[in-house]
Amino acid sequence: MTKTLLVLVSALSISFAATAGELAISGSANASYVIGGSTDSNSKGLGVSNELNFTASGEMDNGWTWSYSTELDPADGGAATNDDSQLVLGMGDIGTVGFYDSEGGLDKSVGYGIGALGTGTDYGNTMTVQYGGTVSSYPNVQYHLPADILPLGMGLKVGYVPNTSDGSGNSFKNSGPLQPQTTTYMGRTAMQYQLTAAPMDGLSVGADYFEAQDGTATAQDYQSGNYYAQYAMGNFKVGYNKGYYAPALSDKNTAVTQYENTAWGIEFAVNDALSVSYNEETSEATTDVAISATASSGTKTTVESEMESMQVAYILGGATVGVHVVDVGNADYTASKDEKKTVFVLTMDF
Repeated sequence: MTKTLLVLVSALSISFAATAGELAISGSANASYVIGGSTDSNSKGLGVSNELNFTASGEMDNGWTWSYSTELDPADGGAATNDDSQLVLGMGDIGTVGFYDSEGGLDKSVGYGIGALGTGTDYGNTMTVQYGGTVSSYPNVQYHLPADILPLGMGLKVGYVPNTSDGSGNSFKNSGPLQPQTTTYMGRTAMQYQLTAAPMDGLSVGADYFEAQDGTATAQDYQSGNYYAQYAMGNFKVGYNKGYYAPALSDKNTAVTQYENTAWGIEFAVNDALSVSYNEETSEATTDVAISATASSGTKTTVESEMESMQVAYILGGATVGVHVVDVGNADYTASKDEKKTVFVLTMDF
């Protein structure tokens, strides 16, 4: 049996041999000046950072392709880590299989993609919007259907998380701990599905659904989903997004049971160098109030965070100069808490 297995492995190694790949380095150098922020203690700050992406690719003897990438990202305080790694196999008409670590996000929470610098308030990170789950938060494996196999430019991707407590930045042959099954644990595994389409020129639509599995929450399972549409015509782009997120709960009383997110925006390219955009977004948190002793049923309360953002971007050679301004009402799902943030950026791509 051992000899037979060795012969099989050797045969596979020969048939799937890969030619030497090419290594490339790309990234950006960024400088920012921030006024205001997501907390009252933030006032002004000057930051300089860089993101380096190391990529390699090649082709196997059977015609399949492979690609690998890992990023060197600086964190606050000056520490830098290698993360966002992926190894992807292109199998032609069979499809694509990918192995991802802190990469490969399939959620479409900001799929509408409107923003001269980046999508809406997600670019400025003024407050943490509760969008729900995405497989890129964990080490995951994915299968992508081959392109053009479905009508209307449809694409289907499926992601699987074998261990939600595995951690990130895992090295080769790493094994993660198994999360104990507590009463509020979201789940040990997770699945995510993404469907996109381009039914006509200029129009793109899509949706995703995330579900945690093997959890122990008794009142509500962990689920989230989003759908979006974007239409481009000439120098204009408009987009719309809708999303829902239900956290895992074993008791709904006095707990946030659902987040509902809505976003829309418009972007205009004044010319080849100058672009402007405007976005409005809301994120509503619904809380179940505990049932009183004299009542037959409980009530619900909602707090809606309202976000308005404007962006201007100007491209000068290999540099982008931009301004991002965002105003938030009822920030962090707290009534009457207002925040404002202005970000001036200079980015050099290489």
